[in-house]
Parts: sequence; C-alpha cells; structure tokens
Amino acid sequence: MKAVRHFHEKSAAFMLLEAMLAVAIFALAVIGLSRCVENCMRSERIRREEGLAQRVLANFQTQIETEALPLADTMTEQLKGAWAGMTLNITREQMKLQNEKEQELFGLYKVHLDVSWKAGRETVHRELSFIVYPKQQ
Repeated sequence: MKAVRHFHEKSAAFMLLEAMLAVAIFALAVIGLSRCVENCMRSERIRREEGLAQRVLANFQTQIETEALPLADTMTEQLKGAWAGMTLNITREQMKLQNEKEQELFGLYKVHLDVSWKAGRETVHRELSFIVYPKQQ
C-alpha cells in the first residue's frame, strides 16, 4: 500500500510542476504578444501623423501656388482642428538665378514649408520646398 501512495505523491508533484511550466510559457507568450500589439499601435499612430503632415503640406502648397494665402518672408502658424498640436513654419526667399544669356531672373521665390509636432518625447519634422512665380501685377 505504501508503494502505491508514494507513486501518487510523485505523480501529483509532477503534475504541479507541469502546470507551473505551462503557466510560465503562457505568461511569456502573453508578454510577447503585448509587445507586438504595442508596436502595431505605435506604427499606426505614426502612419496617421505622417498622413496628417502630408495633407498639411499639400494644402498649404496649393494655397500658396494659387495665391489664396498671402505669403510673407516668414510665417508661423499653430494649426487647429484635426491638426491640433502641429506647428507650420513657412519661409520664403528670393532666388538669384540667371538665364542662358546671364540675365538675372526676377520674381522667383523658393518656399520652404516645415510642419512639426510632438510624438512622445521627441519632436518630428516634415518638410517641403518648392518654387513659386507669383502673378505680376
């Protein structure tokens, strides 16, 4: 009778060890999965912010090219609405170019758009530069 009882005690101890090992493996899998979910959420946030920044740059480029936005040499604007938290810096400088006859070309401006926002602890910038030839009056 003692031999049977001794066998059951070893079997119960082995089952406890198996259960603890299974819980440890499950816990490691959950930790790994949570990191994957966290990375997916971070990449989705970055993708959304990048899309917003690209739309801001495209919108302001269109406004400047169509002269819907009067352009000064420098301009800073805190954006509102869907772009809250983003800051747009616009700089304009006159280009000094010459044609093939070495005559100076007047009226060409290089416009530089820079949108920045806070992403976590760091500040992210996206830039766009283009040339504008305003309508002559």
